Amino acid sequence: MKKVNNLLFGIIFLSSLVSADDCIDETKPDVQIKKGEIEISKNIDLTFDEASSNEDILELKNVRVTSCENSSVWALTAENAQLIEKNLTIQNTKLKIFDVPVFWLGEVSLNEDESFNIPNLGVTDSSLDISYKFKTKTENSQFILEPIYSKSSFGLSMNFLYDNGKNNFNFKSLAIDDENSSWVYDIDSTINLNEFISITLDYSDISGNSLIQNYGYRYLDINRRSLDLKQSIGISAFKDNRSFSVFSDNFLNIGALRPVSHSKDYVKYDRYFNVSGWNIELNSEFAKFNNNTSADLITPYQVYDSVDRYARDYSFSKVFNFKSFDYSSRYLLTTREYKINSTGKKENSNNLATQQAFSFLEDKSLKIGLIWSTFGEESGLPIIDSYPLNPSPESNISLAPWVGKDRTTNSRKIFIFKKWAGSKLDFSISTNLYEKYNFDLENMIFKKFYDNNPVFFSVNTKNKNFNIFAMGNYSVEKSDFMGLMAGFKYSDENTLFSLQKNNLVPSSFPLKPLDNYVLKFKRDFDSFKVFSRAQYSRAEDTVNENVLGVEWEYDCLRLRLSMERARFFPFVDPDYSEMSYYDLIYLTNPKVKNNLSFEFELVGLTNILTPIDNIINNGLFN
Repeated sequence: MKKVNNLLFGIIFLSSLVSADDCIDETKPDVQIKKGEIEISKNIDLTFDEASSNEDILELKNVRVTSCENSSVWALTAENAQLIEKNLTIQNTKLKIFDVPVFWLGEVSLNEDESFNIPNLGVTDSSLDISYKFKTKTENSQFILEPIYSKSSFGLSMNFLYDNGKNNFNFKSLAIDDENSSWVYDIDSTINLNEFISITLDYSDISGNSLIQNYGYRYLDINRRSLDLKQSIGISAFKDNRSFSVFSDNFLNIGALRPVSHSKDYVKYDRYFNVSGWNIELNSEFAKFNNNTSADLITPYQVYDSVDRYARDYSFSKVFNFKSFDYSSRYLLTTREYKINSTGKKENSNNLATQQAFSFLEDKSLKIGLIWSTFGEESGLPIIDSYPLNPSPESNISLAPWVGKDRTTNSRKIFIFKKWAGSKLDFSISTNLYEKYNFDLENMIFKKFYDNNPVFFSVNTKNKNFNIFAMGNYSVEKSDFMGLMAGFKYSDENTLFSLQKNNLVPSSFPLKPLDNYVLKFKRDFDSFKVFSRAQYSRAEDTVNENVLGVEWEYDCLRLRLSMERARFFPFVDPDYSEMSYYDLIYLTNPKVKNNLSFEFELVGLTNILTPIDNIINNGLFN
């Protein structure tokens, strides 16, 4: 909301609106004033030399918009502007930097819910970055066109958004006239044909590896540690207690690998019933998988090029409430049928699992129960879209300890589970009084997830400044942590410091143990900020990532100098014969890349700097 700081002007202006009908000469302004100021936002003010009003229109002369109080670093200037109700329009606008005109912007508009639509200026990686957004809006749509000049190349970004409350459509694209003529686009849409049927589209495509190397972290909103673009389209129908879906899920690898390496085309049919308090779910899915991994890559497990899978799950559950305890009963019947298309070989598996649990105490936070399943042999079944859940108290007592449908419960145990939830502490713990698993013939990489008399725990304090957190799996048999993510964090208005220890198998397939320390630091001083991020790998005895930066701010100018030494950056043309399989999985490039970035921002005018919190959480160029 814009605020008129000249109180006298505000009183006269409001009075004039009330008495407008009594004016005899309609050609004269209701009121005139010399010099004034309007607060555009918290940090930006508009000053004018002269203002006059005609009913609900306020005409301004010789306007100047800036966030600078003690300098003339930047300003928007114009001879004329209009304030109509809550909408401000500045005609023939010029951008001045240190009182020198550098851009002519034409007409600039602003309402109470928007910011000024003005150029982004900056220096990134020692190269000049310039962009300008042209934006138009209607009641249900918005279109943004942004010409870009970055790293000595011209580009164009487009963003179209439509949402009428029932259907939505979003199209984003970027093209850069670099050495590869790189481009990328992304479509996200949900179209409801009627109250039962909807179409979902999540589709991306890309051309040009240099787009990722040079611009991805800025314009694509993707993460270097999981570089892929999704290609999914499907139709779903839901009526009463039944749902039916037909989908095609694919992806594009950017440079190297991803955790799940197969595309998937599938049909899914789900039914839900309640019979005498029993919740019944019947799920059926037929899927065709095709491998997207390069044939030149040698992996430590068998990858099938083409597989058909028919999966059916039948679940029956009910909770019985008694005065001093609750009793829950669940049964899960699963059937799997695989066809390896390259050989014609078929694999089948049928399993039954049950969970019987008693919940005690007033809040039912203490659970004692058992899990039992038929020990169907599953080691020969393909692993296509599945991987174990990260070890936790909750995953230990679940009938579905895997993501996906390639592995089932396959365990027998008597468990105990306790959870505390309070204003200062959340804590849960689970262990097994008896346990037996049927994973003897599985790959050795699963051993950290099962067996060895585990104690699963999760703790998180909720204090104002200093907190600790931990989640993992401690083996009583081996007297060692089989999985651990723990650390502490201190934060106040000016400081953030955290240190985290990771020693675990990530919940993705293929699996690789992770053993490292991650440090994050930020400190705000009166006129500058210092920030840092570091990651030390115990397994490789090296610093995989180190970020150090300083940000200085004076009046309306913000400067930042950042340095990064990192092994996390994408491969343009990976050499599978020279680089290890695990390096490719985690984009841990054996070479070290040193980045130096100098950036500046005109406060209130541009929004080019990545927030410091994003840098210390994700890295400099991520």
